[in-house]
Amino acid sequence: MLYAVIMAGGQGTRLWPESRKERPKQFLALHKERPLLQNAAESLDALIPRERVVVVTGKTMAPLVTETLTWLRHENILTEPVARNTAPCLGLAALHLLKNDPDATMAVLSSDHIIEPYDLFCNTIRFAAEIVDESPERLVTIVVKPTFPSASYGYVERKTKLNSPVCQKWSKFADAFYVTRFLEKPNRETAEKFLQTGDFGWNAGIFVWKARQIFDSIDKYQPDLGRRLKKIADAWNTNHYNEILQSEFRQMESISIDYAVLEKADSIVAIEAQFFWDDVGAWSALDRLNREKHDSMGNLAMNCQMTAVGSRNNIVRGGASQYPVVLVDVENLIVVQSEQGLLVANKNSEEKIRNAISENF
Repeated sequence: MLYAVIMAGGQGTRLWPESRKERPKQFLALHKERPLLQNAAESLDALIPRERVVVVTGKTMAPLVTETLTWLRHENILTEPVARNTAPCLGLAALHLLKNDPDATMAVLSSDHIIEPYDLFCNTIRFAAEIVDESPERLVTIVVKPTFPSASYGYVERKTKLNSPVCQKWSKFADAFYVTRFLEKPNRETAEKFLQTGDFGWNAGIFVWKARQIFDSIDKYQPDLGRRLKKIADAWNTNHYNEILQSEFRQMESISIDYAVLEKADSIVAIEAQFFWDDVGAWSALDRLNREKHDSMGNLAMNCQMTAVGSRNNIVRGGASQYPVVLVDVENLIVVQSEQGLLVANKNSEEKIRNAISENF
């Protein structure tokens, strides 16, 4: 059967001051007045029953998951003792599913991405699941066609089309490709070259694969991680589970599933997304998501009254206080006010927000 696995453990530090340890971005209503986690969890409603939705999150965030998804089964909230990146996270989820369903297929997505419309997303996942059912050794990644030379996303190179009965069935919907390689965030010059070739897609962090195959791949390419996950699995339904989970998880290497498995494995297949996708990783995402709300000078005001004189391409987001904001002769600024703090940053310096927060708050 097909299950949704939602990763919901991120901190969202580049979206400070609204995103904080006490309530990270996935629990904030940054789009369409609903928490991002709720959007993610309900995006597959037409394809996957809610009893087959699993959320992996940090221990301190579990109450926020329950608060946001009141319908989610308690046993379907998997808590990580500490953050250890996506490979341990997805390894734990795979073992959880294999307890009850040895043939489980995982549709993996992040809790903080915008995906629309849901029907096209469901069809893309359905296509990917059939590719996996056709050959269970396949690991499928969903890639997004770049619309600009982003230096903030990882890239996936794919050239040769996969031609199989399932692909022929879905040929009018989308194509599938063999993956040549994964590449980390490039500089802008390299990103421009990627955009020109047409052979590269943004790595959306959306995957479909058999739970058994991803665990076996983790065990093959990261044997220490595989060994620790097996110890956790062996402790299920015993009095020592929590103790072993704490001990083994804390000793795991912090490593992404891309580094741990996907850059090493064979039979990686890419499908180009047939839906709108955006990684709400920083405040500049509001520009992309609210193009129709800009004034004639490209300024965006949200939750506040803004007066802009001689100013262009700024983002202003107000807080609960609803103080008016006046901009005079400034460009490319991000101004976010909240009860927790005030952020003023240059749009071109968003990557530095994380470091500034970690050093001072």
